[in-house]
Amino acid sequence: MHSQSKLTLPQLIESITPLDNQAMRQAAANIDGLLKPPGSLGRLETLAIQLAGMRGVSGHQVERKQIIVMAADHGVYAEEVTITPQAVTAIQAANMVKGITGVCVLAATANTEVKVVDVGIDSEPLPGVVNMRVRRGSGNIVREAAMTRQQAKDLLCASAQLTIEQAAGGVKVFGVGELGMANTTPAAAIISVITDRDPHQVVGIGANFPSDRLHHKVAVVREAIAFNQPDARDGLDVLSK
Repeated sequence: MHSQSKLTLPQLIESITPLDNQAMRQAAANIDGLLKPPGSLGRLETLAIQLAGMRGVSGHQVERKQIIVMAADHGVYAEEVTITPQAVTAIQAANMVKGITGVCVLAATANTEVKVVDVGIDSEPLPGVVNMRVRRGSGNIVREAAMTRQQAKDLLCASAQLTIEQAAGGVKVFGVGELGMANTTPAAAIISVITDRDPHQVVGIGANFPSDRLHHKVAVVREAIAFNQPDARDGLDVLSK
């Protein structure tokens, strides 16, 4: 767990402020004043205006950008829902630190930093990776919860604290990424619960899982939801299960 994680969940929620409407209006005016047809940049304009509202300033110069990659292993790997060896999680996390993965190459072209955070890799701590793990790998959601409610809360607060510290150090824009073999299975379970959709509508092949075995992955997600009975109205309950 990150040593500076002192933020509580109520404090985190209280610290989230609405978008700055004045900054957004000014940003929109600045964009409309550029030599181009109004609205011709499409969603890029919407994002730029929203970013101004988040930051509270209308300017668009972003000196430092950072992608935070959260890496963890998933106990549901034991249910054979991926064809990739679980050890690849730790291997790729180490490769990201070296800057030799796809995301690192793409980030470098945009002058963007990549920070790798261990939130539950099933390995010994890795050099150069921020250690915020609350456990070594999550639980197998077919047979138990992924983690305790307190562990989920701790991870949320630690992640926020890390982001606050990076922002204080000069990072202006953050991207978020994930790394972990079998991670599309719990992701599909979460989506199924919060959207009230049947697992067969949200389960995909992930990292080239054989399409003729997709029915097995769907069954695993359905079994996990039936076992844990997460409350869709309670985000922490869904996250922890």
